[in-house]
Amino acid sequence: MLGFFALIVLASWIQKLFDFDYRLNAVNAGIALGLAVIPVMFTIMEDALTAVPRKQRDAARALGATPWQTAWQVVLPSALPGVLAGFILGFGRAMGETMIVLMASGNAAITSWSFTESVRTISATIAAELAEVVFGSPHYHVLFFLGTLLFAITFVLNWLGTRIVNRLRRQLSGAVV
Repeated sequence: MLGFFALIVLASWIQKLFDFDYRLNAVNAGIALGLAVIPVMFTIMEDALTAVPRKQRDAARALGATPWQTAWQVVLPSALPGVLAGFILGFGRAMGETMIVLMASGNAAITSWSFTESVRTISATIAAELAEVVFGSPHYHVLFFLGTLLFAITFVLNWLGTRIVNRLRRQLSGAVV
């Protein structure tokens, strides 16, 4: 639904606002993708920040800390693993999103380095071409390689993110790293 909104409404607004030559471009896809990813990230980060016990906040305030000092030096360090988890999940969602970028980016087979022109992502390439490819052909195998590559990139980034979050969690709990 968000991809369709970006295709019909958002693309026209952005083209008129920035005077782009092409309606469907990387800027349009990026804004639409941001509209999809930011609520997920915000919800996870808000849960992490509100999960910090009220007693910690009250203790910092009782010791004379200002609200900003309490937020930056007490709440954020305690919630940092959850905040990073929100970033990781949001990034994973953005990496795997297919239909929004397929509809909003112009899906150009030949792309340039300009954000104002049509682009094509790995996931959109797989979605657009897999239905028409000959089974067992080199093109078929390249599409499956692209899927494996996308999986590997997402897996490595999630693995690194998990290691960072676990290390932060251990450091904040006082354990030796």
